Amino acid sequence: MTIILQRCRRRPFKISLSLAFLTLLLALLPGCGREPPGPPREAKVSRVIDGDTAVLEGGARVRFLGIDAPEMERDGRPAEYLAHQSKDFVADLIQGKTVRLEYDRERYDRYGRLLAYLFLPDGVMVNLVVVRQGLARVYSQAPNLRHQEALNAAQQEAMAAGCGLWQKPLAQQQAETYYLGNKNSLRLHRPNCPLAARMKPANRVRFTSLKEAYQQGYSPCRSCKP
Repeated sequence: MTIILQRCRRRPFKISLSLAFLTLLLALLPGCGREPPGPPREAKVSRVIDGDTAVLEGGARVRFLGIDAPEMERDGRPAEYLAHQSKDFVADLIQGKTVRLEYDRERYDRYGRLLAYLFLPDGVMVNLVVVRQGLARVYSQAPNLRHQEALNAAQQEAMAAGCGLWQKPLAQQQAETYYLGNKNSLRLHRPNCPLAARMKPANRVRFTSLKEAYQQGYSPCRSCKP
């Protein structure tokens, strides 16, 4: 009987010792049981690539949501109108500074870049300021539409004031008496664009001028480039 009692008393000690060893082992394994870190909420901007893209400290690239700035020169193609001015303006705003990043429904694009709205320490949204200066156009892309109305309003202000990109008259082709917009994607197409032909009738909206479409926040198709 004595032997049985001694065995019964020792068993919990052995179990406790095993649990303690297992806990210690798990703690020593790097990252074991921990969730991977999410995208940053704040970061320092180390470099500005163009008017809608920057590199954060640590190397992550961020694409500004809701806007499309003129393209810089690349692969033998010249820089688009006001591309350098747009880049310089954004660099003056954020390069070397810590910004707050706000995300929408999607946090990364197909290239692995962060998708975010950037805010200065005083609460000013960088995306909005660039559009209001006419140094980027609105480029809404579902489902990331949280600040669509504010960005559209900023573009309307820039158009009315003739700022930046809106200094030049819109190059509407005389042969094209109308354009087709997609209410679902908010893209604007030439009538003969293959992508326009594939639109569902319920999503089609007809514009008689580019100005009307831009004022409503539609962005030009990258294929037919109206």
